[in-house]
Formats: sequence, structure tokens, C-alpha cells
Amino acid sequence: MRMILSLSALALGIGLAAPSAAQTVVQLGAAQTSAGSLPVVVAMQQGLFERNGITIERTDFAGGGPAVQALASGSIDVCICAADHAVRLQERGLGGKIIVALGDHHLYAIMAPADSEATDLASLQGLQVGVTSAGGLADNTVRWAINEIDLDPDTDYSIIAIGTGGAMRAAVENRAIAAGTFTTPDIQSNLALGDVYKIVHDFRSIPHAAQGIVVLDSWLEGNEETARQFAASVHEALQMVQADQAVLEEAIAEMFPQFEPALVTQVASDVRDDFLSKDGIVGREAYENMMETVAIADPNVEAVPYEDVVSTEYLP
Repeated sequence: MRMILSLSALALGIGLAAPSAAQTVVQLGAAQTSAGSLPVVVAMQQGLFERNGITIERTDFAGGGPAVQALASGSIDVCICAADHAVRLQERGLGGKIIVALGDHHLYAIMAPADSEATDLASLQGLQVGVTSAGGLADNTVRWAINEIDLDPDTDYSIIAIGTGGAMRAAVENRAIAAGTFTTPDIQSNLALGDVYKIVHDFRSIPHAAQGIVVLDSWLEGNEETARQFAASVHEALQMVQADQAVLEEAIAEMFPQFEPALVTQVASDVRDDFLSKDGIVGREAYENMMETVAIADPNVEAVPYEDVVSTEYLP
């Protein structure tokens, strides 16, 4: 679903100075509605993009696979995507780059019905496990974790692409799958339901280049200044979030209007302290963990050096 975001209304609403007349339109794609999108939402709410001469046109996708396909085809300019997609784009000769880190820890957990007999990943052997999309972060991570316990993700499990959010929740609650992958804030929302869900395997403590602003070299070559202004907008949003949690709570309340205030506060605290990047730079440990995940999930993927994928030159 495509929506054109009117940032001028936001700017007027919060009393920012009017932007210059010349605005560059950036086609932004989001792999899913998750914590990784929050710095971008903050930048939009606070009028940072418009102040820097950018108008955002956003398309939301059902997972990382479709989003990165749109990026590769040129349908979008910029993607809020799992960082491993930048690696795969490099392998395809398209020059994927991460110009801003959004999250520096993993954001997924595997959840099952509260009354499920499953207690860990091994106990899901032989059962159906839902991921957002084939080849996405959830899929890669589940396959990596299964390999880590000396099982085979292709023969010992049935891994099924379900989609995000509501689709995954319906599949779990209707027992179409034994367990599914969820991100923050869906994890907190599910747990807030009481005795409905439980966490079977939690990846969130792992430093990981989870999500970032991913672009192609071909776009950077013709839009260097736009890339700098885009990165500066998101970087400032990250700084604002660390300075004042209320800014993040406002973004969460907009993205998830169904959340009660207590849940908004809980999600904001978890995201701010344990997930979001503090400086917009992909950490080397987080990158190495991401590469390990990709390599184990897909042995055909060759290691790509940090410097080939991570670009800090567009940050302030």
C-alpha cells in the first residue's frame, strides 16, 4: 500500500520553520512495520526530512524479500531493510550499501501459543515454523539457529513464509503453524495479552546489523547530496530519541494506535535501550554476526568485507 506523507502538515503542527520550496522526492520502502522504522517515523513527525529538502513517498511491503526486490528494480530509492540484503545486493553486482544503522541488536523472537508443549527451538523439530518471507532476516536467523543445534532447517523443520504482524498472529492463533517469528513491538503486544503467547526462542540479546537504511550504488552516484540529507535526518532522529524517550513514544503511538499507554511506554523503553543504534553506525561485531547468520543459512554466500557494505561518509 502506497501513501504519500504530507510532511508540511507535520511541520506546521509542531511549529517548525517552513522548508525551502525545492523538495526532492525520495521513494522509501519499508520491509515491515517494526521497531526499525521508528527513527524514520520520528524524522517525519519532527519535520526533519522536509527541513533537509526531502519529501518522502513510502511503500510498505510484506517482508524483506519483496522490499529488496523493489529496491533492485528501481521501484524505490531507499529501503528500511535487514542489513543482510545489502550483502546480497553486493553479491549480485548491484552495490548494496548501508548508509545509516537503525538497529544494532536483533529484533526477532520465536513465539508459540502459551499452552504449546514447545519449550525451545529443538522442541519444534518436525513442526511448521513461520517466518515473514523467504530469504529475509527472520528466515536467515531461524535457519542459522537450527544449524547451531546441529539440525537441518530443510529436513528437520518446515519453514513457511507467512507475512508480518497480523498474518503471523492469525497463523499462530489458528494453529496453522506451531510457532512464528515476531519483532518488537509485536513481541511486547503479544505478551501483553496475558496467557496467549510465550517466547520459545529469543534472539534480541544478539548484537546484529538488524535493520538499516539500504541503498544501491547506482542511486548514490546520482543522489549524493540527497543521501547526505536523508542520513542526516535519520541520524538527528536517533539523537532525539536518546535525549527524550517521549519523542519515541509519540512515534510508537502513531504507528500502533491500538496500543495502550502502558504498552507504548514499555515498547519505547525496550527499543531505546536495547535495539536502536545510538550513532547510526553499523558496529563490526554486529556486522560479523550478521554475516555468520547469512553464511550458515546460505553456504553459497561469500563473505563480503565490512567496508564494502557499510558506508559512514553520508552521516554528519
